[in-house]
Amino acid sequence: MVPIITLLFVVGFSMLVTKVATIALTHTGMSRNRARFQARSAFSGAGFTTQESEMVVKHPVRRRIIMILILVGNAGLVTAVSTLILGFVSGGSKLSNVETLLLLFFGLGFLFFLAKSQRLDRLLTPLINRLLDRYTGIRTKDFSSLMNVMEDFEIAEVDVGENEWMKGRTLAELNLDEEGLLALGIIRGDNTYIGVPRGKYEILEDDKLVIYGKTERIAALSERKDPLQGKAEHEEVVAEHEKELEEQDEQAEAK
Repeated sequence: MVPIITLLFVVGFSMLVTKVATIALTHTGMSRNRARFQARSAFSGAGFTTQESEMVVKHPVRRRIIMILILVGNAGLVTAVSTLILGFVSGGSKLSNVETLLLLFFGLGFLFFLAKSQRLDRLLTPLINRLLDRYTGIRTKDFSSLMNVMEDFEIAEVDVGENEWMKGRTLAELNLDEEGLLALGIIRGDNTYIGVPRGKYEILEDDKLVIYGKTERIAALSERKDPLQGKAEHEEVVAEHEKELEEQDEQAEAK
């Protein structure tokens, strides 16, 4: 039983490591989806495309994060395989092979549930962000000084992909500025870059938006899939942003 529990611990720890690495990569300006893919690819040793690997290799901070992931991933894989083998061949266990498989199945299912939990994600993400900001200083400063990116603001890419709320609509229809988000550019699927795009530009499936705004709002935008739910979320964020603007106006008048 001990080897199985050890295996589940290794898997859970691996999921936490990739979560931290994903957030660390987003601190360097990568989109959330791309950072997640890069982190999982490096940790599992699966590799990634030439274009995306160049984005990592040419960036010293990203390269260091990926190197750590590869080392930790290799160690975790060896540990996971060895503990799994021990779980079935060890004679000291009081569990049968069927009971061992059931324990492994339900344990992995529980970890998968935690990985998909949005509530847990909302709890972990701000905590990991604060720890990274406090102890690593990993955020890049190449564009921060120009855009005055401070505290909970950042510049990041948002992959359109399966985001049905954005896909097929123009920037004018999205009204991202009402959410406190600024579209600085559009990267088309053929790597054509449209800087400071006007409202008439339509957002396509293969596009990536370069967005400036609050970290939590950019993250929420990247996860906005369903059109109807996306509309409700948009209206909620707009109302929240309007309150913030009113508070800013009051503070400015007080001065």
